[in-house]
Amino acid sequence: MYCNNHPDRDAIGACVACNQAVCPECKVLHDGKIYCNSCIQKMVSAEGASASQPPTAISVGNTSGMGGQAVVPKELGEWNWGGFLLTWIWGIGNNVWWSFLVFVPYLGFMVMPWVLAFKGNQWAWQSKRWDSIEHFKRVQHTWTMWGLGITIAVTVLIILILLLGLGLFVWGVQQYGV
Repeated sequence: MYCNNHPDRDAIGACVACNQAVCPECKVLHDGKIYCNSCIQKMVSAEGASASQPPTAISVGNTSGMGGQAVVPKELGEWNWGGFLLTWIWGIGNNVWWSFLVFVPYLGFMVMPWVLAFKGNQWAWQSKRWDSIEHFKRVQHTWTMWGLGITIAVTVLIILILLLGLGLFVWGVQQYGV
């Protein structure tokens, strides 16, 4: 990704107001968020606004994939079933590498599914670029459906194996009187 104003320079982020890529020279940090020069100028020239108090009318653009600087929309604050059920597999698909802590003995399978359930949406939004909130929700819904499907299939398989084992045990007792 290259800066919109300097196509020969690598971008270090995107303006939260207009979503244009910015290089270090074009970047303006305000309240921990990245803005481009033109958006900061609009904020300052707005009626009654100053650089230290931006107007609330400025909409925050899509900041997904910007790591800790990404503004996570409130609509994403819900439980993430995909992270809970598929842990590390979900983590690979969403660039959430914390999910590999599931392999830490004892702690992993007891704690990490719960952490991924509560923090999964936030981490996925911050770690990967999404087209929109709706796109993010569609993809997470797909992860949820796969997680539920795999969980149900594995549960049914385990029950069938247990029933088969019990049936073989009963048959053995009847045949050999053991």
